[in-house]
Amino acid sequence: MLCYIFLAVTFFGSAVLVALTQISWWWFLPIFIGMFVVINPLYFCILWFTTIFLPKKDPIEKPLKHVYFWIWFSTDWLMTLLRVKVRFTGMEQFPDEPFVLVSNHQSNFDPIAILCKVRRRKIAFISKASNFKIPVAGDYVRNAGFLSIDRDNAMSALRTLKRAGEQMNREQMIMGIYPEGTRSKSGELLEFKEGAFLLAKRAHAPIVVISTKGTNKIAKQMIWKSTKVDLNVLEVIDRETVQSKSLAELAAHSRELIEKSLIGG
Repeated sequence: MLCYIFLAVTFFGSAVLVALTQISWWWFLPIFIGMFVVINPLYFCILWFTTIFLPKKDPIEKPLKHVYFWIWFSTDWLMTLLRVKVRFTGMEQFPDEPFVLVSNHQSNFDPIAILCKVRRRKIAFISKASNFKIPVAGDYVRNAGFLSIDRDNAMSALRTLKRAGEQMNREQMIMGIYPEGTRSKSGELLEFKEGAFLLAKRAHAPIVVISTKGTNKIAKQMIWKSTKVDLNVLEVIDRETVQSKSLAELAAHSRELIEKSLIGG
């Protein structure tokens, strides 16, 4: 992980500082901790400064390639700082073509866990509008092709899905969407809405169904205790099957796959 480079640089920098100043090596640990504490807000400030140069248009005309690196780097660093170990099994099953990624929704950390692992593909998510108002993060994800959706306005939601389908095929990217529509506060799987499956049909794209486990524990255990997150590819529904099945059938089948995976541990 690139974030470990920061730890190595901090370690080396602390050692050099102690050696050059010829102070006692007992100062190494306090200096190392101090430098590391300073680096984190400094990195955030640098990201904040760079948002000045990012386009403010919403939605954007074309995702910016360089923002994907910083999103991946930042999510990877965040997961390491919070002592979250993410395991994503089955990524080799990802189709080479654009596809819709669907999963259960346990926590705000769900897309972050996916983003830190999907490195070689363009990936964006459809999310509620309030997430795009988050300082720094909102500007970056918007310029990576993330799209906001108005759940209370059917016509607006359909326009967003149309735009998502066009963007997927034009940019050859993955579009993630959580069919539950919101986080499950009880931990139980909510009913699946049909938007994700309508997107796949209109884009003539396959669907990759994955399960997400453990992200609901991150906020409670962060820093003090390591958290294990498991992302598992359950099935790839090819485009022919997507076109032949109804929206209700696709939603029910995807939900059943995830439910069985969660129950099975």
